[in-house]
Amino acid sequence: VDEMILTIQAPVTVFAGIDSEICEGSDYFLADATSLNTIGLLWTTSGTGTFDDPTLQNPVYTPGQEDIEAGFVTLTLTGQAPAPCTEVSDEMVITIRRQAIVSAGNDVDICEGSSYTLSDATAIHAQSIIWTTSGSGTFNNPSLVNPVYTPSLVDIFNGTVTLTITGNVLSPCVPAQDQMIITIAHEAIVSAGADATICEGSSHLLISASAINASS
Repeated sequence: VDEMILTIQAPVTVFAGIDSEICEGSDYFLADATSLNTIGLLWTTSGTGTFDDPTLQNPVYTPGQEDIEAGFVTLTLTGQAPAPCTEVSDEMVITIRRQAIVSAGNDVDICEGSSYTLSDATAIHAQSIIWTTSGSGTFNNPSLVNPVYTPSLVDIFNGTVTLTITGNVLSPCVPAQDQMIITIAHEAIVSAGADATICEGSSHLLISASAINASS
């Protein structure tokens, strides 16, 4: 009679987690990764980001610039197994949304009766644009980056109006906003007065002359 012992190693299993989406500038906590019967773990990336500790089951991943520009990165979790079993790997993909950056442009002064083209406004990575006003004027098209704004009588009476550009983006990023102010100067109105006839050697007081909204 002779005996031998057959040791059977339990199979290694790893799960890198479900695919996910984050916004540019955010880190990602690999909270739903799991492993079983491993003797060691190692995370690797297809991009240029970093793990706070690639040997942890649930590390934090910080995307690199190439990850952000590509729009996604694939993370691989490898579970090392005792011999004679072999290591096992699983992957998950992080989609990285770009954060919108908008600028409404510089504050400006215009004269009443004029419209203003928002020519120096800019928008980057925005899925859509919407302009709004603190007053009651109108845009020729509020969904354009560089629309034309026509002040209302209320805007002119108030003397200023604030215009806001909003750049909308896909979740989980949040909309971006910026504002600019249009100061509206009133048109000067002057009258030299009625014609007059005087006698030689006399002076004439221009009593009927008037000026409204004139700075000098």
